[in-house]
Amino acid sequence: MTWTILTLVFAAICLSLSMADEMKLMKNEIAVIRNLLREQNKRLTRLEMENDALKITVTKLENDNLLMKDRLVNISDENEALKQEVSDLRRHVTTIQEYSNIENLDKQEEPSGAFRETAVHRRLLLSDAGSPSTTPLPVEPVAFYAYMSKSEPTPSNHHALVFDVLKTNLGNGYNKYSGTFVAPYAGTYVFTWTININPHGAHWINLMVNDAVVGGTLADTQVTGDFDSDSNTAVVVLSQGDSVILRTTSASDTANIHVDSRAFTTFAGWRL
Repeated sequence: MTWTILTLVFAAICLSLSMADEMKLMKNEIAVIRNLLREQNKRLTRLEMENDALKITVTKLENDNLLMKDRLVNISDENEALKQEVSDLRRHVTTIQEYSNIENLDKQEEPSGAFRETAVHRRLLLSDAGSPSTTPLPVEPVAFYAYMSKSEPTPSNHHALVFDVLKTNLGNGYNKYSGTFVAPYAGTYVFTWTININPHGAHWINLMVNDAVVGGTLADTQVTGDFDSDSNTAVVVLSQGDSVILRTTSASDTANIHVDSRAFTTFAGWRL
């Protein structure tokens, strides 16, 4: 009986030791698995950060690509405008040469006899409308249209707005780097503009001719998520060389002039 009990006790001790070894092995395996999980989480976090950085880079490249496309379009438009100017200048030169030939013909010494009669007959056939003193040179059309490529964060008082994406510039009166239009000819001009404002912001925008205020808008938003878009039009008489800009008249520390791909902040004008 005693031997049997000892045998059972020994078997129990062996079983307990075996279970303890197995528990130890399991704990070690769990620790290894936990370490692997931590490493995997670190790798996933690092990959997510790299992915976010790549997304930012791709977005920047896409924006740069859009800006480059706009620049190419602007260059193409300016090239077409220059071609048109060259063609107009050639036409003007031809017209001036024709006027000059007519004047020279009238100033020539009249011949005698049959040649004199022929010369008189030729002068009689000339139209008075061809005289430089009665027919002014044609004035080329003037028109421009531009919009902002990026938002203006909280611009200060008397800040000139620059519409840097120039789509039309007949007469080359608008400067997309300064935001200024200079009248190439005297006449009556129409100007129109649209200003977008972010939520909880307000801006007074004035149309300036030289130093005089000739038009204005108030763009104002009140609640979260509320954007405002205000437009106005002005008809003004300009002398050659007069300058026209849009500028802020009162500053707000919460107001951004807002730009996105669906709502353009624009400035345009043309000569009647």
